[in-house]
Order: sequence, then structure tokens, then C-alpha cells
Amino acid sequence: MDTEEINKSNEAGKDPERKTNTPNVKSKARLTSFIKKNLLSVVLALLLIVVAIWFLIKVSVDAKRFENEKTQLITLYETQMDSLQVKHIEFASTVFSWSVRSELMRNNVENLNQLLTVFVKESGADLVQLVNPENKLILLSSDKKFEGTTYNQNLDFEIENTVVLEQDGKVIIVTPVMGFNSTIGILIVELKHDN
Repeated sequence: MDTEEINKSNEAGKDPERKTNTPNVKSKARLTSFIKKNLLSVVLALLLIVVAIWFLIKVSVDAKRFENEKTQLITLYETQMDSLQVKHIEFASTVFSWSVRSELMRNNVENLNQLLTVFVKESGADLVQLVNPENKLILLSSDKKFEGTTYNQNLDFEIENTVVLEQDGKVIIVTPVMGFNSTIGILIVELKHDN
């Protein structure tokens, strides 16, 4: 190819290198001139984008923190409610043991059964048993299949005050029923932990 043909092809715009370079150069020049003419607008737009990204990150971090705090508060609330319920039933079982004492002293088993039934319904206890401390025989139980059997769990039957134990996912409240000089019965109240 001679120089005339090259010039003709260049004039006609058939040079592939020149064709691709010209639009890139023109677009870069246009972009640069636009930025120079609208410098304030471009800076403000970039600033707006940065602020929007910062705001989205802050909202995301705050949402995660809020969820963590919410979970901690719910856990704390549930723990406090569980401990309050146990304290409530501990107090109720102590008061109930006084009624059991008076009925045991009179040998009024029929009234004891009625008291036991009402106590289970009102307190939400899962199992209530009255055990003879001398031979560990279950005298009364809210579950009648246990009556007349030996209490087989390890408990100290020589307690003088109410004791709260946690075993196998259950809360066990053990309350002595005191006679004049000795323990005449042991009241055992069992609650499942999720109650």
C-alpha cells in the first residue's frame, strides 16, 4: 500500500486503530470538561454517595446491636420470671405444708387429697407428693400410681427448712411438715424447668 491509499483510508475512517481511539479520547475529554464545569455538583454527588453508604452501614450496625440487646433482655426477663415462679411456689409450698400438718395431725386423709388436688391446679406444679420421713413411703401423691410406693430419689429427709433443688431439668422443692417435736412428713413439689 502506498501513502495515498493510506491517506484515503484514514480519511474515510477505515483505520481500525484510529476508529477505537477517537471515541475514547472524545469521551474522556467530554467527561473531564463536564467535571471541570460542574465541579461543585460532582463533589456534592460524591459526598451524597459517601453519606448514603455511611448511613446504611450505621443502620446495619445499629440493627445488629438492637437484636443483641433484645435477645439479652428477653433472656434476662425469662430467667427472672423463672426464679420468681420458683420463689412463689416455694412460698406456697411452705404455706401448704401448714395445712398438710393440721390435716395430718387430725388424720384427715380425705381433706388432704382435696388440698393436694387444689394445690396442683392452682400452683401449676407437675407433681406433688407427701412422703413419710421414717420409711420413705409416699403417703399421698398428685399422681396416684406413686401412692404406697417407696420414694427412690436421693433426698435428705432430715431437713428443717424448705430446700430448692435442680435435678434432671426439674426444680424440686422439698418442705418439711413439722409436728410438735419432729418431722411428720416431707412435702415434695416438682416443676419442669420450662414452667
